[in-house]
Amino acid sequence: MFGFMERVRARHRNEQGFYMVWFALTFVTLTAFAGLALEFNRWQDLATKAQKAADSAALGGAVFMPDNVGNKAFTTAQTLASQNGFTNGSGGVSVTTAVGKLPNQLKVTVSIQTHNPWGALVGYGSTTITRSAVAEYQLPQNLGSPQNIYGNDPESAAAQPQFWGNVFGPSSNKDKGDAIQAAGPPPAAAALCNADNCAGGVNKDYAPNGYFYGIDVPAGTSGPLNVQVYDPAFVHVGDQCGSSDSNAANSLNAAATLTAAQIPGYTGTIPPSTRYASSGTSAFCNGDNYYSDGSNAANPWTLWTLRAPDNSPWDPSNNPIVCQAEFPGVYPETTNNLPNGTVNANELKTLLQQSTAYPGTNPARTFASFFRQWVTLCSVNSPTQGTYYLEVQTNKKIDGTTPTNAGGSNRFSIRAGNGSDYTTTNGLHVYGNQTMGIYANETAATTQFYLTRVLPGEAGKTLVLNFYDIGDAAQPGTLTIIPPPDSNVGTNFSGCTYTAPPGNSTGPPWGTFSATNTGCNISVNNASFNGQWVTFEIPVPTTYTCTTSSTTGCWVRLSVVYPSGSVTDTTTWNAYILGEPVRIIQ
Repeated sequence: MFGFMERVRARHRNEQGFYMVWFALTFVTLTAFAGLALEFNRWQDLATKAQKAADSAALGGAVFMPDNVGNKAFTTAQTLASQNGFTNGSGGVSVTTAVGKLPNQLKVTVSIQTHNPWGALVGYGSTTITRSAVAEYQLPQNLGSPQNIYGNDPESAAAQPQFWGNVFGPSSNKDKGDAIQAAGPPPAAAALCNADNCAGGVNKDYAPNGYFYGIDVPAGTSGPLNVQVYDPAFVHVGDQCGSSDSNAANSLNAAATLTAAQIPGYTGTIPPSTRYASSGTSAFCNGDNYYSDGSNAANPWTLWTLRAPDNSPWDPSNNPIVCQAEFPGVYPETTNNLPNGTVNANELKTLLQQSTAYPGTNPARTFASFFRQWVTLCSVNSPTQGTYYLEVQTNKKIDGTTPTNAGGSNRFSIRAGNGSDYTTTNGLHVYGNQTMGIYANETAATTQFYLTRVLPGEAGKTLVLNFYDIGDAAQPGTLTIIPPPDSNVGTNFSGCTYTAPPGNSTGPPWGTFSATNTGCNISVNNASFNGQWVTFEIPVPTTYTCTTSSTTGCWVRLSVVYPSGSVTDTTTWNAYILGEPVRIIQ
């Protein structure tokens, strides 16, 4: 019996040792798995933070794609990732940036190596967590030009697009074609707002900041950046420079008799007889025209403001001001343009011969220096890479006061120079930013210009074009939307629709969509389209591609053909792609 009990006790001692070993092993294993569970929760939390940082960085940097990749898109993404706790090269963090599959896409990858105190027990001493995001930026639609000039260049022998830039004074009837600056500011007289989007006599399209024209400056631009405007002041010469205005014709004809030597500071090889020609077919005829629409309407006062690039490309109105220039309006048949009050056909001639500054110009300039001349408004010695904006208004002066009852149209062109280089290959781009006003006045003209750029990222989407008050011509014309010649679309878009007038006059949408003619074109005329907004929808094929590396690549073009008769067509345009402007796509 004693021996049996000893054997039992010995067995119990042996089993007790086994249980202790088993318990120790089980405890370590359970602890390791519990630790891994804690580690997993920590990894999940860290991965969520990394994903949010990547999303934020991609969205913030994408708005600078595709034209400002290195200096803005990538650096902004890195900064935003750092602000969200992931600084590249610090604490095992890696933040990489790259262009996505398309040039308007930005990919951001955030990686972090984390040490695992509990995981080390089972061989997981460290873990690399990686999260990525791809954001796509749908650019504001640039309008009118992919080159360094917007509008005609009367001093160039090159083919002209046959349009001028346009801005009206606020005391002008809206149905004359400027939806943005005419009939304002609210509340304007109901008689001036006599067209679409004028509910209650208030111009709902009125923009107090006027028009903005973007000037893209690429990396490596040595400068100085010179911004010039052709004929930046309002000087009444009539829509077609005297063709239907005998007073304007007489005044221009008198000016054209001058020699270069009789005009103080006259420069260039073009003789005054050509520069001041009264013919509506003259290359220099941009067609400033006075309108006595408002009560005691005065000449439009024009303010030009150049603004520097900033980090809010959707809102150029708050960009830093680089310089400003202003010009009072001139009507050569009124007594307020000459010190002695003389009113006769020689007034333009007399103004051109004055050697003193014309009153009100700021900075001070002689009349001859800005009438039918390219004028340097601003020179930036060391331009920043990015987009400068040239703002034009007729409702404000430099000192902040408001001109009184300005009624009339100021027509112009804009160009940007890299130093003295104003050729179209100087690398600078000038275009209407989201909205543009244009004027066509060439008799029996074909106005054909670059409308807007549509990148491959917009494949399968819809290009939307809105245009206002087209068709002011003696004969009906044809408007056609033309695909980029470097695209795979062919010679015409298909499936285009538009809202035929008369549409809804109180606001968008502007009526029911119907099919355009075959070839994405419609007939336009003054009787049906006067004071009317029309929306044009152009489906972008799902297989759409184009040459993004070319300056003129991917630009959809627009053609307006008036086969005969006079043309005095002022229109307002904007365009956009349906969809979110900035979005995460991956």
